[in-house]
Amino acid sequence: MIDVIQIPTTRFTLLSYILKDQETGEALVIDPPKEIGRWLERETLNILAVINTHTHPDHTQGNLFFHGGIPILAHPAEKSFMLRAINSIYTLLSSRKTQPKIDFSLNEGNHLSLGDTTIEVIHTPGHSPGSVCLYWPGNLIAGDTVFAVGIGRSDIPGGNNTMMKQSLERILELPEDTLLWPGHFYDEKYCARLRDSRRTIVWCMNNLL
Repeated sequence: MIDVIQIPTTRFTLLSYILKDQETGEALVIDPPKEIGRWLERETLNILAVINTHTHPDHTQGNLFFHGGIPILAHPAEKSFMLRAINSIYTLLSSRKTQPKIDFSLNEGNHLSLGDTTIEVIHTPGHSPGSVCLYWPGNLIAGDTVFAVGIGRSDIPGGNNTMMKQSLERILELPEDTLLWPGHFYDEKYCARLRDSRRTIVWCMNNLL
């Protein structure tokens, strides 16, 4: 069984995650915050990989902690010059360090294993070209595709309304009791059941231009 360790950071109202298999201690780190080192001191973990659900700078701040060691994975569509340039410039300005290498090999339909649990990678473009969600029965790590009380912006560079609608339609097909674990805690909402967020998601989706 997987424990979902949610890491809230007031900067950017960010929600990061550690997914930990209870029996083996194997773990994935999702969108690490700048302070990730302090959280890892509390846990005994065998970290298999770091996952960036997308590469906007607020979701990659903690990548520096894993420089030269554990693989950092993202979707190939995040490899655009614009996204890499923004990420690199922000990292240099905020830390005076260069962003560690990201392995852009995380594709739709890939499966990640933690102990006996298989986690499916779902490509959900719209907020960003290479946005991904991670799904296993009962749970969806949603990044900035969908929040507990809304959806991610698609009116920003790299965003796309048509793709966002298609991605949201896929999420709405998941079981109603799926827990949505979002990338931000807007309105102090940290997670929600899909059935409780459905009406808001549909309204937002129908009002995309």
